[in-house]
Amino acid sequence: MDSEQPLHLIEQLVPLLREKDFDEIFNRLTQNENTNSRFLLKMEIKRKCTPCRRVIDMRNELGEVCLVHESEGVTHFMPAEAIELFQSQCYLYRDSYTLGVYEALQAWYKLNQGRVESLSLPASPFRPFDVSAIPFASHYGRQEERMHFSSPMVIKLGNGEKLFAKSSDLSLGGIRVSVPYLPDYQTGDQVDVLFTGLEREHANPILRQPIDYQILGEEQKEGKFWLRLVKSGEHPAFDHFLREFIEHNRSRYRVSVDYLLSAAIIKGYEQFYLPRMTGMPLFFGKGSAPPLEIALRTENNQHLLEYWRDAKNRDMLASLFSEARMSSLMPARGGMSETLIYSFTHSVRSHLYFFSATREELLQSGLTALFFQVGARRPSWRVYKFSLESCALHEADLDSHPGGESHQLQDMLLRERLQQIGYVGLLQEIGLDSQRDEFRYDASQPHNANELQRFGHDISAPLFEIETLHYVQLRKEARYVHKTAIVIRHKERAWLGWTRDISAHGMQIELEEPFEGEKGEIIQVALPRLQELSKSMDLQRLPYRLVSLNLSRTVLHLCIEGEPARHTGHQFFSLLIESNQNKLKATREHRRYRGMARALRNIFTHHIFDTPVYVNKLKAGSKPAALGIAPRPRSLSPLLKACAEQEDQANLYPLFQGGLLRTLLLDPLRTIEREDKPKQAEVYIANLHSRSGSPLFRSRLASSFATLEDKQRFVELALQQGEFYSVLVGISRTGRPDTSFIANELDYIAKFAIHKAKKLEEELWSVVGVGELTDTTQATLFRLGITPPVG
Repeated sequence: MDSEQPLHLIEQLVPLLREKDFDEIFNRLTQNENTNSRFLLKMEIKRKCTPCRRVIDMRNELGEVCLVHESEGVTHFMPAEAIELFQSQCYLYRDSYTLGVYEALQAWYKLNQGRVESLSLPASPFRPFDVSAIPFASHYGRQEERMHFSSPMVIKLGNGEKLFAKSSDLSLGGIRVSVPYLPDYQTGDQVDVLFTGLEREHANPILRQPIDYQILGEEQKEGKFWLRLVKSGEHPAFDHFLREFIEHNRSRYRVSVDYLLSAAIIKGYEQFYLPRMTGMPLFFGKGSAPPLEIALRTENNQHLLEYWRDAKNRDMLASLFSEARMSSLMPARGGMSETLIYSFTHSVRSHLYFFSATREELLQSGLTALFFQVGARRPSWRVYKFSLESCALHEADLDSHPGGESHQLQDMLLRERLQQIGYVGLLQEIGLDSQRDEFRYDASQPHNANELQRFGHDISAPLFEIETLHYVQLRKEARYVHKTAIVIRHKERAWLGWTRDISAHGMQIELEEPFEGEKGEIIQVALPRLQELSKSMDLQRLPYRLVSLNLSRTVLHLCIEGEPARHTGHQFFSLLIESNQNKLKATREHRRYRGMARALRNIFTHHIFDTPVYVNKLKAGSKPAALGIAPRPRSLSPLLKACAEQEDQANLYPLFQGGLLRTLLLDPLRTIEREDKPKQAEVYIANLHSRSGSPLFRSRLASSFATLEDKQRFVELALQQGEFYSVLVGISRTGRPDTSFIANELDYIAKFAIHKAKKLEEELWSVVGVGELTDTTQATLFRLGITPPVG
């Protein structure tokens, strides 16, 4: 290219190569150039986009800081900074290794020759993505003080195996013991404990007898192992001895607050996530086809209940879990079952009919294409992921609930009710509006929609309870669930729909067809059914302002326009809400059992099916600092551990490498408020098998693919060369931490170590965002019609 040619234009144009309207942008930016210059510019860009297979090897000059980096079957040797540049350049060139990428790396190499000492190289390019792993449900309630105390003991397991152990601390309710190795056990297993050390020091016959304990969990650090045990059964004589022993030796042995510190941190992080999760925890009964018993509502999953209400405002969610469906979804003993559920609604003469099918039901019926063809084009189309696992009463941690004689009857009723629960599940909406066109079907083939009647729900559904999770309520005003017909008018056009929820100052509505207005515009609202309730107020032309709308433009958030005191809608809904407090369902409801929501919360923390991610505001800026992990391995566990160097850490490099961290987490956090719904996007990840055995990942936003064929090609290539994941990433802004939930722990810690209490509060106050990682791999493969290779 001519040296006089405006090279700065090349620098401007290359980052725009990914844009669909690149040709139009090119013409606009080069309009002042002559024909010859434009031709040469096009030729230069074409040359830079030429695929390249040259090896980049910088070991001659920068050998000691070079790492192996494999891409598209070519192995390169570069420092970490060069690898970052390589990945960002490949992104610019439409995710390809081209001559432009090679030349950019050669220019970097020339600039950095002889700069080995000044190159900042972490031990691996993965280290900036290390986060702490917070083990959910690894704490358990304890009213008693725990004392540091080391003494020999023998633990006898149910299979007869004996472990010679030492206590590290103890209390009236439990002990933490150091063991030479971790035995084969299940959480909740009964063991016998002989306090051999105490027996030698104290001539008390009760110490010769074994004491019943349950195994609650384990800890590992630097090659050492501990078991956490909680006392079970009644041992009044032993309790009396232990109480006196602790009291008499309080000054001799240090009181431990470490277990409370750890418990408070875990509970604090749990309490950040649980109110913000988008999925709905569901609790089922027992038997071969357990019915839905209780749904646990949070501030972010309200939309699930709203969708599953019929035209008469009856809760129909239980109809999704029919006896036949539940019997097919039963997990194996100690395991978990998962499925995908697709649904839509059909409205006929003011009646709302629900249709749903699991992935397995669609495959067995042979009606997948028809179901997608009829359902995916409707505004009511939904895609869910449903996970199910058995649960146990001890997970509710009832013994830690504040009790007393006045509450004994309620505690007994709560325990009896929870004993009827056998399974816990999570229903999560995972479909994005941008995916609707990807559901494959052949419109040219003849079809009969009546064949889908088999997937229709009964017009009645079993009753179930709704519990609301306790959390710090930060909403400006309560919203009430109410479904009624609505007509909105804008620019001489009308749309039909229904309200999802109402308040005095606004409402959320869903329309049958996409809305054509824009955010901030004023629309006219009519409420034909509610008009019958009031003859003195005109509810046919109410001015509301459009606050927000979803991608499919069918779900709208409206607020009143004008002075509240003069707004007819504000007056009407204020009166309606005030007059129907007993009928309208607000975010908080009367509870039949004291402590039920807390017990369900505790059970669910043993079974979190998604992975929460926490963004903390640190001195150097905001960054992911921790993620929550379930007690049992989940499908994303291998991905999150692949690049971690420490056992108690996880690593987010596969999800957020390159610019994805900013795109998926940090940038959305800057634009959303505490009350906003989570921002969601999907990322595709190829985990490629490298010859060196080192982790090798390629990650892309699902929305960055130009065509459906490009998506399919990426997925198929990933499956041929390794593994494929798709992960739905959600992020929302947190409010102040719910320190009231851990107030007891904080007060106790401050009594013995106030500096630790302050540090804990500082850590919790630094959390500014909570994210959610959901494995959507199976949904993506099924939608794209790709069958992964066996073995």
